[in-house]
Amino acid sequence: MDDLAILELFRKRSEEAIKECQNKYADYCYSISYGILQNREDAEECVNDTFLQAWDSIPPVVPEHLKAYLGSIARNLSINRVKSLTRQKRGEGAIPLDISELSEVIAQPGGIWEKIDEELLMKEINVFLKEQKKLYRIVFTQKYWYLLDIKRIAELNLISESKVGSILHRMRKKLKKRLEKEGYII
Repeated sequence: MDDLAILELFRKRSEEAIKECQNKYADYCYSISYGILQNREDAEECVNDTFLQAWDSIPPVVPEHLKAYLGSIARNLSINRVKSLTRQKRGEGAIPLDISELSEVIAQPGGIWEKIDEELLMKEINVFLKEQKKLYRIVFTQKYWYLLDIKRIAELNLISESKVGSILHRMRKKLKKRLEKEGYII
């Protein structure tokens, strides 16, 4: 079933929408959650919560890209689960959220996140990524969206870990320069 038909089922409040989402996107959402949580049970729970949250939010939200919308929900739920587990363990076993490496580029308390619309920044980053080599886009996305570690990224792309690190370093520098050029205060 295509995404428009699934969204129509959500609009009609048909429970079939959840079943169709599960059939089409459960594996995708699971791979995101498991990549972050590294625990099968927690990942499965986040996937189930993803579809519940989609049910609660569609409508009024009508996502332009259902797969990306569900992936974003799964990712956010998984990150929140990690934060919750980390608090419970008082920091033991916490996974580092590698997006912190981008803090020098985009996220400073009291900085641009408070001064600009987040959607505009995300669009700018997406335009930046579209202009990069395919391998660079893939590595960047695997690191900062899927939160994979450098070793796993190297394995998936058949490149060395040092090459991954080099690509990420260059991408951060380019992104910083790009955002500064576009008028963002870094």
